[in-house]
Amino acid sequence: MPAAARRHPLLLYARLFALWRAPALLTAALSAVMVVWVPGPLDAVEVRAGLLGLSAVSLLIFGYALIGPRLAYVQCRANHVLLSTPLFRLAISYNRIRTTRPIPFEPERVRWSDQRLVGPFLGRTMLGLDLTAYPISRRWLRFWLMSYLLPHNFQGLQLLVPDWMALSRDIEGQRTAWKTRQREAKREKPLTSLTGHQR
Repeated sequence: MPAAARRHPLLLYARLFALWRAPALLTAALSAVMVVWVPGPLDAVEVRAGLLGLSAVSLLIFGYALIGPRLAYVQCRANHVLLSTPLFRLAISYNRIRTTRPIPFEPERVRWSDQRLVGPFLGRTMLGLDLTAYPISRRWLRFWLMSYLLPHNFQGLQLLVPDWMALSRDIEGQRTAWKTRQREAKREKPLTSLTGHQR
């Protein structure tokens, strides 16, 4: 598989969905059992319908948690880096990338509810992507992206993937190829203009 097509999974999203699976499946199973074995005093159409609805929603969440990790990744393409999450996709032009560098995963603040999510990754090396500017406002990014992807001490992104060095090589390789194409296109423009003028 060519480097440009390689997908680098976002580990925080993968863990988030992994944490959802067991509770969602358990809730679906218990709700389904209670629909059949609901106690007499609660044996009403409304109660059964509610339990059935809860079971259906829990199954949907379980299915989403199975599919979600496949939709959360970073991929280097010909003209941009694609940051994909289940609900949002962000294209970052190579023109916006200043540098890539290894940084430790040290969030400024971890909410108590996120301890299980980020705990296994604290101190792990991830890839910092320094940007000249965000493609869209940081406030909008905070709405769509997990907050731990947005660093507090520099303008850019922090990407926690299984192999940060491989991602760095992919980005730098594609960025170099993109710059080469840009230079060649600029050199060809004057020649094309001159040829057209002579005609």
